[in-house]
Amino acid sequence: MQMLCAGVLLAVAGALGGEVSDVHRAAFGAKPLLAVAYLIVFGSLAAFSSYAWLLKNVRISVVATYAFVNPVVAVVLGALFLSEAITLTTLIAGASIVIAVVLIVLAKPRAVRPRVQPRAATLTS
Repeated sequence: MQMLCAGVLLAVAGALGGEVSDVHRAAFGAKPLLAVAYLIVFGSLAAFSSYAWLLKNVRISVVATYAFVNPVVAVVLGALFLSEAITLTTLIAGASIVIAVVLIVLAKPRAVRPRVQPRAATLTS
């Protein structure tokens, strides 16, 4: 809901800022509209819902790994759909990221030591 409200607010701000005159009819073909629909469904709704679920159900150290995995997924999708080149450096970086994420996910959480409360000072007369 927050993302929808933010989108509406930004659309209104853009219209008030005069950006409506920069919109071109050619930008509303099937391919661009499908790209926007993909971003709405997978880039926003599915990703944000998954992230919210993870925050409630998984250790925070595991949830934080999404930031590492996203670039790897982007490179793979770029290679599959846009024929982008994957170099040796890219493979080494991607493997390093995947190994780091695996190590984080498999790590056992540290036991939390209870805090020791300071003793109250006693008044003696």
